Amino acid sequence: MYKRDVISSFPTMSVTIDSSMLTGTYPDEHNIPGLLWFHPSERRIVNYGDGQRAVWQQGPVNLLTDTLMNLNQVHLSKRVRTLHEELHQAGFTSASINGLIYRGNVPHQLVFPNELLRLVMGSSRVNVMGPNLLGFGALSKVSPAPLPTGPAHAYGFHDEYTLQSLLQLIKEGTLPDVTFAYFPDLDGKLHKKGPADVSGVLEVDERLQRLLNAFGDWERALRDHVFILLGDSGVTATVAEKKTAVIDLDELMQARGYRNTPLGRTAAPDDDVAIAVNGRMCYVYSLSQRAPLAALVSLFASDPRIDLVAWKEQGWIYVRRGGSERWLRYREGQAYRDEFGKLWDVEGDWSVLGLAVHGKERRIGSPEYPDALKGSLDSHQGEFLVATAMPGTELHVNRSPNHPGGGNHGSLHREDSLAPMIVTGKGRLPSLPERQVEIKSFVLSLIQIQRKW
Repeated sequence: MYKRDVISSFPTMSVTIDSSMLTGTYPDEHNIPGLLWFHPSERRIVNYGDGQRAVWQQGPVNLLTDTLMNLNQVHLSKRVRTLHEELHQAGFTSASINGLIYRGNVPHQLVFPNELLRLVMGSSRVNVMGPNLLGFGALSKVSPAPLPTGPAHAYGFHDEYTLQSLLQLIKEGTLPDVTFAYFPDLDGKLHKKGPADVSGVLEVDERLQRLLNAFGDWERALRDHVFILLGDSGVTATVAEKKTAVIDLDELMQARGYRNTPLGRTAAPDDDVAIAVNGRMCYVYSLSQRAPLAALVSLFASDPRIDLVAWKEQGWIYVRRGGSERWLRYREGQAYRDEFGKLWDVEGDWSVLGLAVHGKERRIGSPEYPDALKGSLDSHQGEFLVATAMPGTELHVNRSPNHPGGGNHGSLHREDSLAPMIVTGKGRLPSLPERQVEIKSFVLSLIQIQRKW
């Protein structure tokens, strides 16, 4: 079974998407707003690992604490349950191999591989809760077999580690009921070379062939197992000319005289804004009366390279089109039903989000922005706006990585929000989900069907 366009969750960054896939909820419930976001009570920018600059700007202690401890054990809401937790409670076993979100019911220790990491963290081990088997680079292995995990191999956070872990489980006959395996290398290639480059896809295909070969023959693999192959987001090509491609928010803030909180520092009393860039979207936080939210909205909307600016006001979510005065607002209500059955009130210029009434049931939706009305403004506390970049452009602040001539994601636009899904193998398969937030319920229904098969 194949579905070309499964809708991701917003922002279209892996850490948020995986949180939605593994919990079956949006950021307003699982509380992981993005790869970067501003923590209102700690008054700092949380960063789960956005490039090498994070180590130097945020500091290795803060970065590793957020990535290794806070993400799964603290920030991911305890009010929602992950797929691993649900499976364990139902009597099934599961594994996570290099998955960003892995919280489960089984205690594990992340063991640091060298003295540098031990010095940074002040300890050689960190206790976490995960699935039955947890493969997390060099820090936690699913098999005693030697795996490529040294410094030259990114400490195991790469495709070959994921593949070799799977091959060992197959060889040992210890595959659990459900295994979530993440192949990260393709993302880096698409950032560098753009979505037109297929070399990374060919490499993933070769690894999948090796995986299927490990079962003895492909027919046996498909007879005895179900395989789900899923991309977590799309990638939008970035134009090559840097001045056009990169929307420099440092320059924008300096031109207005606003002080911007840097990574790795608690917001100072005289800081005006904090900006957390997630590829082609960003959160912009008003920290002082010198930079009120209304002024920030006008500032961002003045640049025609900004696609959308959204903010919350008196129970409504307002959305303004960049480079124009056009706007709409919406909230949960009764007037219109979207394609997924949720009811909304919508006022203003519907063209801002490309909304239209369509289909026999006359439901509202947007071809340009799939699942357009389910945003991220309720994902965490604070006075902030959300801005997204037009296709072909991306955002920059605090030395954030950019990819002129390559590709990026993060926005609400369809180019970032749609990804393919393939499901094949044993038994009767349920209909494929429309959205990635439905992956958890899809897997749970699938495993129940397989139990009866």
